[in-house]
Order: sequence, then structure tokens, then C-alpha cells
Amino acid sequence: MSGTARTVFLAGGKLTLAEALTVAPGEIVALTGAGGKTTALARLAEELVAQGGRVLVTTTTHIFPPSGKCSDCIVEECLATLLAAASTALERNPLVVVARGVDADGKLVGIEPAWVEELRARLPITHLLVEADGSRGRPFKAPAEHEPVIPPATDLVVPVVGLSAIGHPISSGLVHRPEQVARLAEAQLGDTISPAVVAKVLWHPEGSAKGAPSGARIVPLLNQTDDDKRREAGRQVARLLLRQGAGRIVLAALRAPAPVIEVAIAAPAAGVAKPGPAVSAIVLAAGQGRRMGALKLALPLGPKSVLRHVVDAALASPVGEVVVVLGHGAAELGAELPKHSRLRSVYNPDFVQGQSSSLKAGINALNPKAEGVVFLLGDQPLVTPETIDALVATFQNYPAAIVQPLYRGIPGNPVLFARALFPELLQVTGDRGGRELLDTHRTELAAVDLDSEAPDDIDTGEDYGKIADKFR
Repeated sequence: MSGTARTVFLAGGKLTLAEALTVAPGEIVALTGAGGKTTALARLAEELVAQGGRVLVTTTTHIFPPSGKCSDCIVEECLATLLAAASTALERNPLVVVARGVDADGKLVGIEPAWVEELRARLPITHLLVEADGSRGRPFKAPAEHEPVIPPATDLVVPVVGLSAIGHPISSGLVHRPEQVARLAEAQLGDTISPAVVAKVLWHPEGSAKGAPSGARIVPLLNQTDDDKRREAGRQVARLLLRQGAGRIVLAALRAPAPVIEVAIAAPAAGVAKPGPAVSAIVLAAGQGRRMGALKLALPLGPKSVLRHVVDAALASPVGEVVVVLGHGAAELGAELPKHSRLRSVYNPDFVQGQSSSLKAGINALNPKAEGVVFLLGDQPLVTPETIDALVATFQNYPAAIVQPLYRGIPGNPVLFARALFPELLQVTGDRGGRELLDTHRTELAAVDLDSEAPDDIDTGEDYGKIADKFR
């Protein structure tokens, strides 16, 4: 269905890594893959300790001792001795690393996977973190037959990949076990690593979560989301993973002060907005439309006017009320509006001052119980009820101050703003509308994937002609 939501990208700036990965008290977390496992493990440990946790860190492979705020590293070959030493260490330090030995390279030698449940059961800890894979410092890998070594008691498996590998060839330069990557991705050595290649390897039965216990949650972590290009590549990986069955994916830049960039989750289906915050719609229809040389919102498209198409789409959506802000040509456009219990119009006497004046007029006319508002442009007659439905369902299911649609990856209109931002919207001036708030509140934004083209504006006669052709 046109406008059906596929994926929601929740801004992660206010989330800790532990929150983004949904790490719960008492859980065993195993990290696999490549491109930031050790960094993620250290970050998680420090976050959990900062929250008052007592954290045990270990490995089932070979790793260098994690850096960070850990002053105790226990190395014992016998489980009983290891338990006793770790118990004593935890009395003086809430973060302790344990291993079975140290190899010639100075790496910690991993414990037996079966020991992990014993450690959880017999030590006074809140979390147990396990690095369960090796990658020789490369950002991307596929496991060998004996990898990863995920303990059978694991509750959460976090397959990690470094997005810096995308765009480079499948070769030993940036890939650990490139032959295996090519096989799992159904590609050839030397082929370019694409988002599809990464997604196939991460979610393949023989890929990064191979051997995960049947009841364990799997939350992929896409690291090195350091710029907009990698962010879009990560979003493409996330979309593919969700289609393959993943329920949650974290995009991160683990070395940044705020490591979580976005969390990708399956979007609520259109039509299933749960009872929750009331949402209204404001249709901005007061502009002068100088480039058209005519009252463009009154122009016909099939049996309806341009404005009537937008209003009818809003009324067919789950919003509680529709407020149409009129200005230029108010009498003629007002006559175009249907009689409906959920529809009201208001006149903006300051419409010549730009779109911001219409935002204010619309907000001031809203039902005081409205907790959010969708701003619709009166000159976008191709907007669909399903698009509005997707924004409302997202707002009612997930915390966000702003909900914006992504039309095949490109942000567009309409946009939903929560009541918490109404005071700032009322301070906007000129013709920018709410666009500046999209920049200042990036960390509170949810972006919703829509499998449709963005609704075009009608700004010129040529624009009108192209859209009118679709109604003939």
C-alpha cells in the first residue's frame, strides 16, 4: 500500500548504549563480529557501573585486556579458584575482568563457555559481558567453523560490524576471512562490500550470530556511523535486517561522546495506532502563491480542488481534528471545505508575513488536549491518509518530539511535532515554518520509512500540469 510505514529510525542521542541494546539486569551479553566489539564491551561496562551495577567482563576467545576503569583482572585456570578470586575482587571494584590465562601476545585466554552460567549464578554481579569472537582488528568478518563461541546461557547477542568496510572490496585489507564473507553473501572475492553484503553476513545462519541460544535476543550493532554517508549506509543495512527478521538494530559511533546515533525498529503498521496522545492536523492554506498567478489551492484536480484533496486525506486519517488555516482567497477556499464534525477553519490576518504566522494561528486554534500536531501543506494534494496514519502511529508508539517521513530514504512532509515544541513553534518568524526545529531537535526525532514517492508541491503552472495529468 502506498505510504505504508516500513521502518522507524529513532534518534539515539539521549540513549546510553545499554539502553539502545536493551540490556537488562542479570543478563549475559555476548558480542560477536568485528569493527568495535572490544570498544562496545568497555563502553557498556562503564555505563552499567555508572548506573550502580556490578559487572563481570570475560571472553571465550583471545582478546587484549579491555581498557577503561577496571583495576582488577583475574586470571585463573581453575573455575573454583577463579570464582573465589573474582568474588574477592568484586568487593573492592564493581568492574572486574576474568580469564583463564594469558598467551604469548599478551592476550587474555578465554574461559570455557559453560563457566559463564556458573559465574552469573555464584557471583554478586548485575551483568556479565562476553567477547565471543575475534577479528584481528578488521571492521568486517564472517566466522570460521569454530566461531563465534557464544555461551549457551547468553540472553543477548550483539553482532557488531564497522561501516567503514562498506564501499571497499571483499579482500583481506578490511575483511577477516574474506572467502567466508563472499560465500555467505553469494558474492565474489573483490566485489564491493554493499549494505546488502553486510546484512546477509550479519543475519545468515552461519554468520555473526551463529550458535546463538534459541531464546536469546539478537540486536545488531552497526558501528562507525561517523557521518551522513555512513549513516545512510547503516540505514540501508538496518532496513534489510528488519526484512530478514531482526527486530531492533543500533547505529552507533562508539568513540563519540554520545555513542548511539539511531535505533532502527519495525514500524507500527498503518491503522494500528494505539490509544494514546491525541494528535491534530493543521492544514496550511493561507499563502499567496505568487508564482502561480492564480489561487492555486482552488484549482481543480479531477472532481476536487487542490486544497480539498489535502483536507480529505487528513479527515481520512486517525487525527482527532483538522484545522485549516486560511488567508489569501479565504472566502473562495472556505467554500471548498466540507461540512465535518472534525473540521474547523481559522483566518490568519497576518498571512503576508509568511508561513510562520499560519503555524501560530493553527496552534492557537487547536484543542487544548492535543499532544501533537501534523502540519500539512495545502499545495501537496498527493499526500495520503496512510502517510499521516504512519506518523500518528509512530508518535503514539514511540517517544519522539518530532516525527518525519522518509520517502525512500529522503526526508519530506508532512511533519508531526509534539506539544512540548509548541512554545518554540510560536517563536518562529518569517517563511521557514518548523524547519529550523528539525535541526535543533535532531536528537528527539523519529524518521519513518515510507515506500512511496514524496508528495510534490504545486508552486508553478508546470507543477500543476504534471499533477493534473495524474487525475485525468
